[in-house]
Amino acid sequence: MNTTTFGYNEKYMLKDQKPWFPIMGEIHYSRYPKAYWHESLYKMKAGGVDVVSSYVLWIHHEEIEDEYDFSGNNDLRGFVQACKDCDMQMILRIGPWCHAEVRNGGFPDWLLQKDFEVRTNDPAYLEEVRKFYTKIYEQVEGLLLKDDGPIIGIQIENEYGHCGGMNGEEGEEHMRLLTEMAKEIGFEVPIYTATGWGGL
Repeated sequence: MNTTTFGYNEKYMLKDQKPWFPIMGEIHYSRYPKAYWHESLYKMKAGGVDVVSSYVLWIHHEEIEDEYDFSGNNDLRGFVQACKDCDMQMILRIGPWCHAEVRNGGFPDWLLQKDFEVRTNDPAYLEEVRKFYTKIYEQVEGLLLKDDGPIIGIQIENEYGHCGGMNGEEGEEHMRLLTEMAKEIGFEVPIYTATGWGGL
């Protein structure tokens, strides 16, 4: 069983209670051939990368409403397992909006046709996000750090308040709601992160 601990203070990250300054590298599994995942992760590791981060792109996994695809290059569980095989820690970027230079910021087309405004606290939108987060969790269950898996952190949303979304207290509340939702679903990790270059 892995007994490594991760955390942070106001100055730096911690690994086993000691200062830790990791190098993180990005690889988007659903954009890269599954056959090369292990090879590429080992190359990243050889180049000094300590932590892998990857978006879960909603548009890749649910292009058609209620039809989920986690096969082939979309095999999220397989990718997280590959990170574990290569002894790499991971930050899972669950969105729901990712940007990532993907159409709609990663939102499926059908989501934008719904009768609500995305990236808000509209209950109907949040319910769609809950369904997506739940599907992600089903794929990675048992692969979080607490289960001896590689996932040490979860990123909520992306560039919120900078590329869309709400600002000020409304934006803060939205991010709190998404974070609590992720925790309720089961994403229990030592690190939660977000990139908010605008209002947050």
